[in-house]
Amino acid sequence: MSERDVYPSPYSERGPGFAVQGVTHWLRVVPGRVLLGLKAGGLPVSLPERPAGLSHPGIKAKANGYETAIDDVSSHWLREHPETCDRYVAALREVLKQPRVRLDGYATHAIFMGSVELFAGPRLDRVNLELDDEDGSFPRAMALLRGAPRDTRTAFAMPLEPGMGSFEDPLFLAGEQAWIDGQRVLIEYTPDEGGRAETVALDRDALADAIERAWYAMMDVSERIGAELGRLR
Repeated sequence: MSERDVYPSPYSERGPGFAVQGVTHWLRVVPGRVLLGLKAGGLPVSLPERPAGLSHPGIKAKANGYETAIDDVSSHWLREHPETCDRYVAALREVLKQPRVRLDGYATHAIFMGSVELFAGPRLDRVNLELDDEDGSFPRAMALLRGAPRDTRTAFAMPLEPGMGSFEDPLFLAGEQAWIDGQRVLIEYTPDEGGRAETVALDRDALADAIERAWYAMMDVSERIGAELGRLR
């Protein structure tokens, strides 16, 4: 269950019915050539140790035979322990120097940009949260949570793109769909165990504060990694 992926306090932001945390993506396997360069696969990275409970397995992806594997580490903890972050960068740099590396767009983005994770409901199921610095979704989320009218219902979503009709679903920023309804944020999501979709009502101010704190912890670490590695893209 996703509840096991929630970091202990103070490394996750807790609110009534939810938890939010910033995560930094550590590449455990970098896409590259293996078997003397004869085959597509992945090159391992020697990751530094970190306390139990402050990381969990992230995405494993494979494209055209090239493998990427990620461990998600608490950004809050890494911000408090920059020496560990620097050891990770040093280990990653040693792998990236190899001519057999074949970084793709996904792996490159993961190196330089973390995520904010949302868990909600009585079982703290994982709820998709679409926030990024490149598409304006984070400032959009903050503007809606802080400033949307409190006497009507507003889609917690990106603006409709040109050419889209008002009857079309927007790109929701959380869950299957999400609406700001007065003081609440209503999020429909699919539980970890599957089955019928459920809806959770979260306090919008508490959620805004938690997302904002988690976001800036994650960005502080991402900027440190970017400064140490230099931009590869």
